[in-house]
Amino acid sequence: MKSEKLLQAIGKIDDELVYGAVNDTKAKKHKMPSWAKWSSAIAACLCVVIGGVFLFARMGENSAPRGRAGGSGHDEGCVFMSYAGPVFPLTLQEENAAISANRNITMDFAPWIPVWISNEEEAASRTELTEAERQDVLRDYNEWYPEGGRFQSSGNIQVTDSYTLTNQSTEDQSVRILYPFASSVHYLNSNRPTLTLNGDALDNTLHAGSYAGGFEGAWENWPETQDNPGSLNLDHFESWEGYRDLLADGTYLQRALGEFADLSEIPVTVYEFTDAWGPERDKDADILNPTIRVMFDLDYAQTKILSYGFNGGLYGEEEGIMGRDFSIPQPGGTGYGVSKYIIVIGEDVENMNYQGYATGGWDTKKTIESGVTITRTESNLEDALRTAATYQYQELIDVWNYFEDEPVYGFEMYFGLMKEHLMEYGVLSENGAERYDNGMIEDLDVAGVARVFWLEAEIMIPAGMSVKLDATFEKTPSFDFDCITENKGISGYDLVTKLGSNLTFTEQTTKLEDRGQIEIVRQNFGFDLVNGITKVELDLNEPHYYLEVRALEVETKKEKS
Repeated sequence: MKSEKLLQAIGKIDDELVYGAVNDTKAKKHKMPSWAKWSSAIAACLCVVIGGVFLFARMGENSAPRGRAGGSGHDEGCVFMSYAGPVFPLTLQEENAAISANRNITMDFAPWIPVWISNEEEAASRTELTEAERQDVLRDYNEWYPEGGRFQSSGNIQVTDSYTLTNQSTEDQSVRILYPFASSVHYLNSNRPTLTLNGDALDNTLHAGSYAGGFEGAWENWPETQDNPGSLNLDHFESWEGYRDLLADGTYLQRALGEFADLSEIPVTVYEFTDAWGPERDKDADILNPTIRVMFDLDYAQTKILSYGFNGGLYGEEEGIMGRDFSIPQPGGTGYGVSKYIIVIGEDVENMNYQGYATGGWDTKKTIESGVTITRTESNLEDALRTAATYQYQELIDVWNYFEDEPVYGFEMYFGLMKEHLMEYGVLSENGAERYDNGMIEDLDVAGVARVFWLEAEIMIPAGMSVKLDATFEKTPSFDFDCITENKGISGYDLVTKLGSNLTFTEQTTKLEDRGQIEIVRQNFGFDLVNGITKVELDLNEPHYYLEVRALEVETKKEKS
């Protein structure tokens, strides 16, 4: 079990742990280490593109001739900085030779059509505001958009992935279907498909895969380096091949359908920090950010440290010391009344003490009068992490509530993914891949990284009959950031024909609803908008199809109420 291997990795834990936490500022003085490691947020360069999308005469109607997928464009699609992942095919939890499938995918560019949003509509939609506040908002919008409003559109497309499932046997077949899709936890609300069976909504259960390659909507890469040759740092998928390798042998899916790790057998010592106090921020007194700094001794070979609620850290392995600091929360401010935790795995720390400082940063010298209550308890890693995860999850809920929405995942899924992320990429990793080696739990990118999810449902297919199952969702595009690439304004969408599926397909087709919004830059589908070929039959021996498009620029007419 992972818990047993973890105990072996950090060394034997003594039966009697050192007891007692010293919170006296006159405790042992610590020598500053020769180097200090800072915890800071990573700022991403986001290039925002603002432009108009215009109407054009439509090309290709629903009755357009049907073609066969060919080799238009180049042989391989672009390698995008931000790769959204392909549209995956349906699969069954258990292979069933009696079931055959006919698949038809519709790629609809309706979200690209610009919609006029008036300033009055925008202000009226802010129902959480008072009438006076809405008038202030309206004045702002009138200043920003003097024409009375703006056009708004999306780079997403509407995908309908339809299956006709036929039972070729003489007995009714009850099967559990699994529909996969790429997303992050953060974007589940917008990326999660809707499943219908013969037109009726289908109840389903969500399963989350583990980390599957980087951050959704970002292109950062943390490669192996000479200083860290054995690292399994978080990387991102640049093309469909990453998902091909991920799903090929079925182990990734089995993990997603399985149970999360139970860490209750790992003993820990927990230090809880409450009731922190200190002076208010006072620029004139040079107290810019009143901070409490916590220091302690430890043996890095025998102890692993996790923390929650701290802003930064200091590390001195040679000196055998470690530090954590946090800004003293102000009444009514962020973090006020929320406990902070240091979780010790292995041998307990010694000589814990604290001191208040006028601002953050480990080179700060000016001290302040401050205090904090430190409570030491013995627990297990499962319970200790659950407490921290509860606070972290509540922050996510607060964000969703701000947007008047609710996340489509629950706490237990989030908690399970947090544990998994920590075991694979944090200080608890068995393979040395310490992407989050500072031990700060809130730095775990549980919600941001890309994954494959599955929707599971049970359906009945009568003997000799067929049923129609539809998955509908908005698909985000793959793209390159305009400030870096020459492929300016190109959006990519792709699909795979059989990857990860155990269904026997008799046919697959794809229909393009271009809505007069696009020109095709590269593809291997065989669409021809000029000649009205907007429906093609896919070659089941071709594993991957891609479509790369650019928006047409023609005049847009404003709709007036």
